[in-house]
Amino acid sequence: MNENAAPGENMNGAAPALPMGSLRIATLGDSVTEGVGDESPEGGGFPRRLLSAVEGVRPGTTLLNVGHSGWTSSELITGRSDTPSELDEAVAADPDIACVWIGSNDLWVLYEFGPETGTTSDLEAADLDAFAANIETILRRLDEAGAAIYVGLLDDQSLRPVSADRLTLPNTTPAEFEQMSAQVVRYNDVLTAAAARYGATIVDFYNTSIFTDSATLDFDGIHPNAAGYDQIAENWFAAIEPALN
Repeated sequence: MNENAAPGENMNGAAPALPMGSLRIATLGDSVTEGVGDESPEGGGFPRRLLSAVEGVRPGTTLLNVGHSGWTSSELITGRSDTPSELDEAVAADPDIACVWIGSNDLWVLYEFGPETGTTSDLEAADLDAFAANIETILRRLDEAGAAIYVGLLDDQSLRPVSADRLTLPNTTPAEFEQMSAQVVRYNDVLTAAAARYGATIVDFYNTSIFTDSATLDFDGIHPNAAGYDQIAENWFAAIEPALN
């Protein structure tokens, strides 16, 4: 993997326009957005660190983190049980910047909780169509809300240490991990294409070692540790910083 990849690429080739002064940021996603695995005294995952970095340039900036552990792209839109939609909450906050990083659990669900006979190409195609529709909805509504959108690409989860743990993921076969590795490339193609339609900036986590290096991972082999969240926040900020000046 190329660890020297640029942290952010705007699909229109220029930094998005932001208002002067303090900003409102919303972060949407799953457990990595929520901050699971952050053992630092302050906690807060990458959103806390990102807010601190942006405040250094734009004092008075605020951040609403609506990430939820275990949520899929569908749940980000619809909510779960008594917990409201992340998308509704983010839009209601009228953000100047929206950071979207979702799809990890879509992949776990597809392969770990699919049929015992295995995940077929037809199921993968239907899953990809559903993911694409969800991403379209998410970016469209954030765009209509006037937010400058930043979209995180997904890492190859088949390479995470947890993928070798048969106790944690007993139903995903070695063949399905290979399928997952190919499906995440398709997911990232969907994210890149949608970003282009909405002038969003891509933040590349596919070409990093954050989720494979023990120095940046929690003991569970899934989530980043504090050092991992430091690096994640640096990547988000590097993508956002050109628009702050």
